[in-house]
Amino acid sequence: MKAVHFGAGNIGRGFIGQLLHENGFEICFVDTNAELIQQLNQDGGYTIEIIDEEGTTAFIDQVTALNSLTEMEQVISAIEKADILTTSVGANNLAKIAPAIAKGLRKRFEQKNSINILANENVINASEILKKEVYRLLAEEERAIVDQLAYFVNTAIDRQSLGKIVDHKMVAVVEPYFEWVIHRQQLDPATFFELKNVVLIDEMQPYIERKLFIVNAAHAAIAYLGALQGCRTIQEAIQDQKIWTLVNQFLAENAAYFVREYQFDQEELTRFIKKTLKRQGNQRLSDKIARVGGSPIRKLGQDDRLVAPVVKLEALDLPHEAGVKIIAAGYLYRNSADPEAEKLSAMIEKEGLETTIKKISNVTGTLLQEVMAAYESLG
Repeated sequence: MKAVHFGAGNIGRGFIGQLLHENGFEICFVDTNAELIQQLNQDGGYTIEIIDEEGTTAFIDQVTALNSLTEMEQVISAIEKADILTTSVGANNLAKIAPAIAKGLRKRFEQKNSINILANENVINASEILKKEVYRLLAEEERAIVDQLAYFVNTAIDRQSLGKIVDHKMVAVVEPYFEWVIHRQQLDPATFFELKNVVLIDEMQPYIERKLFIVNAAHAAIAYLGALQGCRTIQEAIQDQKIWTLVNQFLAENAAYFVREYQFDQEELTRFIKKTLKRQGNQRLSDKIARVGGSPIRKLGQDDRLVAPVVKLEALDLPHEAGVKIIAAGYLYRNSADPEAEKLSAMIEKEGLETTIKKISNVTGTLLQEVMAAYESLG
């Protein structure tokens, strides 16, 4: 079986690639990092390091890699022959890979070959977003074929994955825990393989939101609060008792939304939150705040990890005091090496805090005033 995976970064190699390998797929990575592509092709695979008690390592073989900037015809051919197509490129880059996917789909549809396409990004319904980007590049009659033969399957992913250099090789470093949730009903009914070590469910929204509003929200919250205290890593920041307490309160507030909206079990959510904070405090990892806090404008968007749960809580008349403080910490994030952080700072200076929050988070009324007050308090 053959898989094409867009994005040979740490999540691509250390998570999705490993699971595809365990399910018997040969993997063709598509990326733009020439050095990494050369490494994968020379070695025919790559090493991942699992941060567990045993210090486990694994070599993922039957791997090739293509450069989407210089090898487009080969990428199209790989898509034409693939049994599954997956991505982990970052939500902002889905539009960039859509042209290659559109061209590949045109080619395989000449033989009327269906395919499952799974976009694994930290955003709600990433595969639907990718589908829209692909649609923009297709004629109306081509879209009709896509509707019949391309199955864009929403997923939720969860695994901390970093990277390091060992003997001049790029190595993905991952935690033992992982979760790959896949919408069963969106899969091609003619799919001839069964994926193991994944969670197949019939209702994606609760799981996508749980990942975004608990796991991703915690990660970003620790980063922005840690940045205010001058911390360099997530692991350093979470050792600060005040940060831990505020983030835990934030997640407890968000848990109330899941109990009210989806009837989640409160005790189960409490255990999930405890596990989430323990994972993110794993001292064997060293996750830089500059990485986790990156792209603050996107993360402060109305549908993203910080603002969306607070808006939902306010609408349900549920407590959201900690969430307001976390949002404010996001607006206080400064990093001269991050273009979005620089843009955010410039917007606040030029247009004012109120206008900036309205534009980025689409927050108004009482909630807007609460965020502004928290910003002044924290700043």
